[in-house]
Amino acid sequence: MVGTADITDAVENVIDCLITATNNTIPECCPRLRKFRRPWWNEACRDSRREEKRLWNIFRRYPTTENHVAFKCAKALARRIRRRSRRESWINFVSSITSSSSSKQLWKRVKAANGIYHEFSFPVLNTGNVTHSDPLDIANTLGHAFSQVSATDSYSPDFVPSGAHLL
Repeated sequence: MVGTADITDAVENVIDCLITATNNTIPECCPRLRKFRRPWWNEACRDSRREEKRLWNIFRRYPTTENHVAFKCAKALARRIRRRSRRESWINFVSSITSSSSSKQLWKRVKAANGIYHEFSFPVLNTGNVTHSDPLDIANTLGHAFSQVSATDSYSPDFVPSGAHLL
């Protein structure tokens, strides 16, 4: 069943083939999707939250009464800014709805207000200097890559005779 006499060599051949296949097909890093923020989150919210965390760290390291009061004030200010931002965003959202708004526009705005992504977009695939953005092109490119990896040319000569009975 195994072409080599030593089982250790056969196991090493299989492991080498698996590692080579994974290195050829799986990228070493994946793109990070940007975290979708709420529509009401703005620079003032960001700055007040940053200041609140900064004062929390100071209070945590040096728990004095002055630091505690400063942290509580920053926390209250951050809450007030977030509430105001939410209220203004809601007022803008409600005022943007008119009788002439289509249902598509309305649902798009409702989903945005709830923090749901607008629509799904297919990722772009780069192979060499060619960019594929059409789903059919992406599927064909991936299928071609998988067929190349699973072809007998990509396996070591020691492994091919032992795996030929599986094909």
